[in-house]
Amino acid sequence: MKGKLIIMSLLLLAGCRATEQKQEQSVESSSTIILESQASNEEKRMDNVRRATTDYTVYAQPNEEGFAYYIHDDPDVSSEVMPLDENSSPNVVLFTFDDVPQLPDSHIIRMAETLKAKDVNAIFLANGMYLLSEEGRDLLKRVHEMGFEIGNHTQTHPNLRELTYEEQYAEIEETNRLIYEITGEKVRWFRPPFGKFNFDTIHICNELDLQLMAWSFGYDWMDEYQEGTALAEISLDNVYLHSGANILMHDLPWTADALDRLIDGYRKQGYHIVDPYLIIRQENSTEPLAP
Repeated sequence: MKGKLIIMSLLLLAGCRATEQKQEQSVESSSTIILESQASNEEKRMDNVRRATTDYTVYAQPNEEGFAYYIHDDPDVSSEVMPLDENSSPNVVLFTFDDVPQLPDSHIIRMAETLKAKDVNAIFLANGMYLLSEEGRDLLKRVHEMGFEIGNHTQTHPNLRELTYEEQYAEIEETNRLIYEITGEKVRWFRPPFGKFNFDTIHICNELDLQLMAWSFGYDWMDEYQEGTALAEISLDNVYLHSGANILMHDLPWTADALDRLIDGYRKQGYHIVDPYLIIRQENSTEPLAP
């Protein structure tokens, strides 16, 4: 009898251990499924757009897709940056740099290093003509690898209103192709040279999944502001500076000189410099353009 009790106890103990092992395996399997699901959702969440690279937690709360801001779908109405909802601050400005990398004397690495040191992201809008050389491609790749978003500013910087549909398409599509070859990322933003565009431009941008944008203000191309201190002063104190301002700058030495002061100055005035990866791309409006 005693022997039977011992055998029964051993069998019961073995059964309990087997049950525990199955429960552990089940928990481990469930955890794996949850982690895989989270990873899958994370991939979908960003919709092929890289995660914002700066610390935006003090001013933005992204939605499930990873976005917190938008730019109006018609640049004739506005190219300002606006929050998607009340969870994110409207007190932001966007830094954009055109004509990059302007060879033979580009300053984008210096500017990118200044931005990175200050935890600021920006959009660098490239001209395809500068990406035909190994030097230009290398400079743009380095900026992209530092975490900055690359936009399209046409191949040769023409007035698009003077071009046919086919000529415009070639200007925009070729630069898209070159940027993708260098970065491996689909381009989201397009800025027309001189801010000039027409219906053809809009339709082409929609076909190529580009959002067309203009700007709120920019001074570094004007003769009287081609010096760091003068540029910083006018950029920090002008009637066009307000929440959501889309600030135009270029690959120029005096812009590089002013950049550190601009970052500190905007922050002192209460503005956050928005990470462009928090901005959702929209299809461009095909409503009639303003006269």
